[in-house]
Amino acid sequence: MFDFFRREKKPNPDASRLLASILVVYPSVQSVTYDSKSDMLELSFALNGKFSQDDFEDFLSHVAESVETFHHIEGLGGAKIELDVEGVYGTCFLNVRRDMSTLTCRELSLLTELAQNYFGENLIEECEGEMPDEEYIMAQEDYLEQCLNNIRQLRIEGRLVGVREQERVVVYAR
Repeated sequence: MFDFFRREKKPNPDASRLLASILVVYPSVQSVTYDSKSDMLELSFALNGKFSQDDFEDFLSHVAESVETFHHIEGLGGAKIELDVEGVYGTCFLNVRRDMSTLTCRELSLLTELAQNYFGENLIEECEGEMPDEEYIMAQEDYLEQCLNNIRQLRIEGRLVGVREQERVVVYAR
């Protein structure tokens, strides 16, 4: 009848901190998902407005070209990136999936800046209240880089999802 002894999945603390840090450092990222089977990290950006399919195709080709150039400059070969859009009118979500083996904090910054520059006011950002000071953001970026390096060395099972919930960040295992 009731399974009181069933073990709840608990997220790996290092992976949880990684997802939470991404949401803290990048207010334009609405959710972040890590899937251990594919070893991919998915960033979801929320957009509000009317967009045509051409708008998204232009943005996706711009991102692909920019990331390819970034990888060339950084000397990263074989990096996998996937982009897709859910919805076209009203609120829609831009999803960027990236393999974890070569992902860096600098690339995360590039991806969020590309979205901010391209979609401008249509990009939904969670920046209500006071903005954190520059030192705090830099410390979070350093911590984020450490988390990325730690995740590459660990074997994390399952699927983790980090989302914004009002003024908080929640990470759970799926």
